[in-house]
Amino acid sequence: MDKLKIRFTKPPGAINSLTAQQVVVDKFEDWEEIPDPMPATKMVPDWFKQTKPLGGPIDTMPTIKKCPPFLDAITSGYIINFCSTLNVKRITESQVSKTGKGSMFMSSHAIGQFENAPWYGKPVLKFASPWIIETPPGWSCFFTHPLNVPNDQYHMLSGIVDTDSYRVPVNFPFIMNTPLGGEFNFDTKTPMVQVIPFKRQDWEMEVGTTDWNEWKTHQGVLGNSGDEAYKKNFHVKKKFT
Repeated sequence: MDKLKIRFTKPPGAINSLTAQQVVVDKFEDWEEIPDPMPATKMVPDWFKQTKPLGGPIDTMPTIKKCPPFLDAITSGYIINFCSTLNVKRITESQVSKTGKGSMFMSSHAIGQFENAPWYGKPVLKFASPWIIETPPGWSCFFTHPLNVPNDQYHMLSGIVDTDSYRVPVNFPFIMNTPLGGEFNFDTKTPMVQVIPFKRQDWEMEVGTTDWNEWKTHQGVLGNSGDEAYKKNFHVKKKFT
């Protein structure tokens, strides 16, 4: 079976998303230094790598390291890092100042665009990613903050783009949670967004009662397979290369 392919391409120079005109490349002399998107499997956070599989008072309790659903979440899809270096300082409740080479990749949303949102009043910035993302026909991409990797400085808002037809770099809005007067330094190692492709299909929900014998069988499998029962009996490995 042929592997599905997702393509990440960037223009030879910066593109103004409003006019579709190419910006003079020397406005960002490190264009070729922009880090490539990476499979999420290569971007697992250090704290997770350092977590022991067994913990507790006498190291007998399975930790999050042995939870396949958790690991599947952080290793699915691809990660896009920030493009350069940028210092962002929160100067008022809803405004920030930006300094650094990466300024051209960051803009701000007007506060009025988010009235009634739970984060209303906080600065909402936009990561102007240079990447055009292309998926096969019928496939879209779910964009979100890197899953299970919380950050108290910024949080990416989630969205879905039909990347089989959209041939423009995708912009990613995010909330700046840095306290008033605080600042945060973005660089090329800062993970900004997780990209998870999925096939568009029509779904219909059904609600009912589980068959007793089926439930009993599955519970028996879980009860007799130890602390890795799900991994041994039900889990299917996902591949994003």
